[in-house]
Amino acid sequence: MRLFSLAFGVLGVPLIYALGKRLFNRPTGVISALLVTGSPYLVWYSQEVKMYTLVLALAMVAVYGLRRALHSGSWFWWATQFAATALALYVHILAALLIPVQLLMCVAWRSEARRRWRSALISFAGLTLPYLPLVIWQAPLALQARATGFSSYPLHQMIVILLRGWASGVTGWGGPGAAVPMALVVGAVLVAGLARFFPFVAFEDETESDTDSGELLALVIWLVVPLLAIWLISLRQPLFTDRYLIWSAPAFYLLAARALMPAIRVRSWKRGAAVVTLIVVLVVYGVNLWSQATRAIKSDFRAAAAYVASYEDATAPAEASRRGAVPAFRSYLPMVGVGQRGFADLIIFQIPYGQHTFDYYFPVDDYPAAEGLYTNHVGPEGGYLISENQAAWQMREMTEGYGGVWLIATEVMTWDERNLVQGWLDDHMKRADEAHFARVSVYRYVRTAR
Repeated sequence: MRLFSLAFGVLGVPLIYALGKRLFNRPTGVISALLVTGSPYLVWYSQEVKMYTLVLALAMVAVYGLRRALHSGSWFWWATQFAATALALYVHILAALLIPVQLLMCVAWRSEARRRWRSALISFAGLTLPYLPLVIWQAPLALQARATGFSSYPLHQMIVILLRGWASGVTGWGGPGAAVPMALVVGAVLVAGLARFFPFVAFEDETESDTDSGELLALVIWLVVPLLAIWLISLRQPLFTDRYLIWSAPAFYLLAARALMPAIRVRSWKRGAAVVTLIVVLVVYGVNLWSQATRAIKSDFRAAAAYVASYEDATAPAEASRRGAVPAFRSYLPMVGVGQRGFADLIIFQIPYGQHTFDYYFPVDDYPAAEGLYTNHVGPEGGYLISENQAAWQMREMTEGYGGVWLIATEVMTWDERNLVQGWLDDHMKRADEAHFARVSVYRYVRTAR
């Protein structure tokens, strides 16, 4: 199941090399490939059963195709750019931002875009066709002020989250300081790109400065425009999460590689500084890769499902139940007995999409289940749209007729920040047992005599 993500994650290495070589030179391509290969962030998403490495690869193919198309005018490269962008729209909804990003890139590469404006017009006009069905869905929602379940972040915090993730992975070992080397090299290359305004900063090879200015601007557009767009949308309906912008990460790594290029190419004091910085970056990479491989990070629905299933087994040790844990030798054995007997208790999932993973491990195909209440809706005046009394009424209706209720709780604050669901269960039923696993808690409640 994970091979799909892994395949596109591995494909990202030659793609970033090709981009670095096309935009700048071979040493930049080599270093960008090294940065992408070792990136704990990209390694993590290359191991997930998700679409993120696919949209990452499609974005790189689209940008590469656009650059080649503007340079050569070949319809093969226009078709490549068109196909990759169109597919990306259906892989992730926010990949629609690839269209304005590429349009602005044409401005950065305006000397060539002027010659190819007809071809560019046909390509970008055609991209509206596969996007039309999505526009019909998105347009009514685009400017509404509504609760989405995502946390609301100011722009500077979004920048810190992205920088920390792209530089040090999902565990973020070393805190914000671990991202400083990457932040400095990216900042340095941007300043160097503006060398005509800062005469004391320049490339070692001055002849490359003018050539690189358009490429640097294109990368800045790729890096900044999607973030600004999501920030603006999030002012009314929060949408930001770092993985949604994974397809902007190549611009970050390419800018860093451009700054570290002297480690390979330049023979001066800059080479030593670049080598030291690259070593520090790779050490941060290594420690965070180790951290990601050894820490419990993902929600452990496997253990949660095993716990719920084994609870019905009369041979389950009472001591383990009181501790809130299932012995390891019981947690991962097939539990066909429960499936044969059926399951009578109601299982509430807070938040609902946790049920998909839970079902994968739970041995019962058909059991009573309910979605936990979403109580975070906020009105225009800032008040909650669902009151405690309304939530209580819905909980009574949901649990009516069940002697036992399970609550599978994960990421509760994104769904029920007032904790009304569990609060009602604690007030109206008896908590008989509980267990806590990595990012998943399991609670069992029984109805008491009235």
